[in-house]
Amino acid sequence: MSRYNYFQILSFIDGYDFPTVPQIRFGFMAQAFSFLNRATTTVQYSFDGTNIHGDLNPDDASQGLVFDTRAESKVWFKSTDDGYGTVRVEAWGGGGR
Repeated sequence: MSRYNYFQILSFIDGYDFPTVPQIRFGFMAQAFSFLNRATTTVQYSFDGTNIHGDLNPDDASQGLVFDTRAESKVWFKSTDDGYGTVRVEAWGGGGR
C-alpha cells in the first residue's frame, strides 16, 4: 500500500493558457498517477506550467491516462475548446516531499 495518496475532481478548467499556479499539488513526489477527463471538451496538461505535455481527448483512448513510474508533484490544466473541462486526478507514492 502506498504511503501517500491524493484524489481530487478538478472542475471548471478553462482558458487557452495555463494558469500561473498549478491547479494540482500532490504534496509529495508521486510515483504514479492517473487522469480521467469527465467532460466533453479536450483538456491539455503540463508538468511545468508552460509546455503542453499531452491531452485528454474525450473522443479517443486518451480520455483516461495512467502514468506509471513518472515522478511529478504538480500539474497544470487548460481546456482547448469552448466550455469547461472536468478532470479526475489520483496519485500515489511511497516517499515524501
